[in-house]
Amino acid sequence: MSPYRAVIFDMDGVLVDSEPAYFEAVNEVLQPTGKQIDWEQYQQLLGTSITTTWQSVVKMLGIEADLEAFKEQYNDVILKVLARPRPLLPSVKALIAELRQRGASIGLATSSRQAWVEAVLSAVELPLDTFDAVVWRQMAERSKPAPDLYLKAAELVGVSPESCVAIEDTPSGIAAAKAAGMYAVQVRAASTAFPPIEQADLVLDSLEDFPLTLVAAE
Repeated sequence: MSPYRAVIFDMDGVLVDSEPAYFEAVNEVLQPTGKQIDWEQYQQLLGTSITTTWQSVVKMLGIEADLEAFKEQYNDVILKVLARPRPLLPSVKALIAELRQRGASIGLATSSRQAWVEAVLSAVELPLDTFDAVVWRQMAERSKPAPDLYLKAAELVGVSPESCVAIEDTPSGIAAAKAAGMYAVQVRAASTAFPPIEQADLVLDSLEDFPLTLVAAE
């Protein structure tokens, strides 16, 4: 197994157990319609873009609605919810510190919008400059499962995609990483953890189990 030179993290479900916040925000926006989406339905939307999420919600619930108005309301609500203090998932800071010691480049590639990323990282007290590059939804043409966000992250950290490890938690995220040509690791530490994803190259129950031998030491 060839050593890799960079590790690109997803955010929601990898660094922070934040997906329940998105679920809460969706149902807060839906409240005036008299309809709610249940957790089983919402799980089908994990890792998708805001547009895909709301297209799916409207279809699932049979709502006649202005999609753009829903998305605008959702953005306001989710910013409020994401700003609440919450802990990092186990071993996040320890793994980042160990990767730094090995001289690895570290990136973040998320389908979340810039304001959401800033809100989440601020709430967990993880500065943006923890990463050599941060890529959010507005920085790529297509969201996951397309490879665009990961390809942009590789470009910004200056490492070829084939020399990057991507750490993900959802099927769409793993698909995006694989489409980018990266070594894809699924971590199952969040409350929203999926069963092992067949397409993943490696499945971990915690970042504590990340094999540092994957990453070349300087």
